[in-house]
Amino acid sequence: MLVHLSFFLSVCLWISLASGRTKNPKRGIGYAGDVPGDIINANQSNSLISWDYNWASIPPDYLATANISYIPMQWGSVGIDSFASDVQAQGATAFNEPDFIDESNMEPADAAKLWMQFLQPLKSQGIRLGGPAVTASSTGVPWLQAFFAACTNCTIDFLPLHWYGSGVDAFYNYIWSIHGQFPQYPIWITEYAETSANQSVVMDFMNQTTVYMDGLSWIERYAWFGYFVNMLTDDGALNALGQLYTGAKTVHTENVTSGPTATYNTVNGADNPTFAPASTFPAVFSSAVISRESPLSLVVLFVTVVLAPIVIGISGILYAA
Repeated sequence: MLVHLSFFLSVCLWISLASGRTKNPKRGIGYAGDVPGDIINANQSNSLISWDYNWASIPPDYLATANISYIPMQWGSVGIDSFASDVQAQGATAFNEPDFIDESNMEPADAAKLWMQFLQPLKSQGIRLGGPAVTASSTGVPWLQAFFAACTNCTIDFLPLHWYGSGVDAFYNYIWSIHGQFPQYPIWITEYAETSANQSVVMDFMNQTTVYMDGLSWIERYAWFGYFVNMLTDDGALNALGQLYTGAKTVHTENVTSGPTATYNTVNGADNPTFAPASTFPAVFSSAVISRESPLSLVVLFVTVVLAPIVIGISGILYAA
């Protein structure tokens, strides 16, 4: 009987190491990088990431085939007539920062008309619809109020928010303020980040806010901005911030010699006008070649060299008893 028990404990140990972690249904990533292999570290079985989006209506192949739920977005008015044929998802969002001139830049009344014509019919397909994601500047809430006044027959299932700034109190005050003004809508934080240049401050902010939002029933999902900006090293490995957010270690690295052709801004200036942009980056990766031991192989080595003898020793003690 004791031999069977020790064997059972050994099997449980190996299963617990081999099986993946339970995904966090709230935690997602905004993915705008263009190195396909980068998604592997977020897509691994140990990752907490359960959903992603890339500000587009159709995912590239490497996101479409990943084991992560993809949420399409109708960014602005362009191409909205084909959005319905593109969408086959559990949720969809529109529009991206329509209150800001350098983003989708839409009048609330125009957005309402487009919503009723092209977005509202998606409800018949059972698709949940996320409302316009305004900036956290002074133009955001007034734009939303004007949109809702013009779109009284629109069905909004959840409300996406963006926030950039410094300090957990400032972040908490903002999301609670929006919740207080629009309590009927669950919230998705589809872009947010701590803009401090101090990595310890950023780590602490991420840790506190993710735990906090996991405990709020009216926060349905959140996505740190951005996975491709400040969670990866030059060779695509997860850095400390990436490991904290994904809850996993690096299983894939990829050295590239040229960065993305597009330029992305983490903060456009309107999201929080009291803070400067966190970063502007024409290239995510440098040409540096960095060799890194795969953490997966280290796990296997640890199990083989350390845990296996312990299990065998425990088995021997139980058998002798």
